[in-house]
Amino acid sequence: MPSDSLDRVDTLAKIGASLLGVQFEAVEISPADLEQDGFAYGYCFGLFDAMAQCAKLDQYTDGAEMISAGFSKLVSDSARGKKLFADAMERMESEDFSGGYEIGASELMAWAADANAIPKGIAGRGKAS
Repeated sequence: MPSDSLDRVDTLAKIGASLLGVQFEAVEISPADLEQDGFAYGYCFGLFDAMAQCAKLDQYTDGAEMISAGFSKLVSDSARGKKLFADAMERMESEDFSGGYEIGASELMAWAADANAIPKGIAGRGKAS
C-alpha cells in the first residue's frame, strides 16, 4: 500500500474513532465492552464502513484496513482491533448488530451530506441516572 494510501486510511480511522469515542463518553458502556453490546458494535462497524464508502476506498483492501484500524484506535489495541473487525464479519446476521450497522452507516452518510447532522446513535442510548 503506497504511503499516501496509508496516511489516508490512518486519518480516516482516527476521525471515525474520535466520533465514536465522544459518543461512548455519554453511555454506560465503553469501547472495551464492545462485544457485549451488539447494537453499539454494529453501529461502530457501520460508521467505519460508511466512511470507507464515502472516501471511495476499495472494500477489500483499503476499506477493510481502515475499518480494522478504526477499531484499533477505538480500543487502543492493534491486535484487538483486527480481531473486532474479523469478529464483526461473523455477526452481520445478528439483529442487534445489523440494526446498529444500519443506523451507524446512515448517520455517517447524513453527516457527509450535512455537517450539522453529527452521528450520535450510541450517545442517544445513554442511560439516565
